[in-house]
Amino acid sequence: MELMEAIKGRRSIRKFTDEPIAPETIDKLVEAAMWAPSGQNLQPWYFVVLTKEEDLAYLFSELGTTAFSERKRLEERFKNNPEIIEETMEFMKAMGGARTIMLAFLNKPNYSEEMLPSCIESVSAAMQNVCLMAYAEGLGSCWVEAVCRAGDALQERFAPDHGKLIGGIILGHPAMEARPIKRKDGRYEIR
Repeated sequence: MELMEAIKGRRSIRKFTDEPIAPETIDKLVEAAMWAPSGQNLQPWYFVVLTKEEDLAYLFSELGTTAFSERKRLEERFKNNPEIIEETMEFMKAMGGARTIMLAFLNKPNYSEEMLPSCIESVSAAMQNVCLMAYAEGLGSCWVEAVCRAGDALQERFAPDHGKLIGGIILGHPAMEARPIKRKDGRYEIR
């Protein structure tokens, strides 16, 4: 697969089969994350890949406690599209049935305020690598920031000696076709 094909073809998937991802494929995804660019070569990421039933159940439980506030936020954002609200709330209950969820943390809790933006950008670059590699491997992915609303509890359970939870990537074998997404005009200029 060519890189531009992966960039244009990758879409957020929100429904997955119950087929587990092979351990060697998970290794490839993690390796892709580790090769991301990072400011000052800090490599400020720490990933936790959840595949065990009890870990996923804990995550879903924590997300359930944040669902009410998430609904209010979605209602403000999608006033004219109530179907998106219901679709998102359904997805949040069990992350579309995914059996693999990767949580992305900063690697330490005390990056300076000056360093923090660069560190978050670096973790985000690593997360993008994971999404592209998942697509190249025939998997679906969905980058979610909703996990951050349960960030303290998830950090305490899964990465207590590391920094802030930056986001999550839901991974699995797709059980849906991705929707085509129209690109918005006027988002760049070349000088």
